[in-house]
Amino acid sequence: MGTLGCINDMLQRDKENRELRKLSKERLKETRNRLMKIGSSTKLPDTSVEEMKEIRKKTIEKEKADANHLSKIKLLLAIFVLFVLLSVWLFYSLIR
Repeated sequence: MGTLGCINDMLQRDKENRELRKLSKERLKETRNRLMKIGSSTKLPDTSVEEMKEIRKKTIEKEKADANHLSKIKLLLAIFVLFVLLSVWLFYSLIR
């Protein structure tokens, strides 16, 4: 009797999996059609190679400027912390 139950369970699972595969195929087709519809309606920008190079050059310059600005901020913060530590050390050395 135990084997018969296992076989019935396996057959039931196979039936459910077949139904799920059919649903999955239908959803996949719907998604594909929707994406194809969206893809055909969007227009790509009309930029020339020179414009793309200029955009890339400006982007690189901006990244360098941002990196320089960030390093200046870090340097100023380090100097400030060093100044505070030095002030605290001098204050405690004068008290003694």
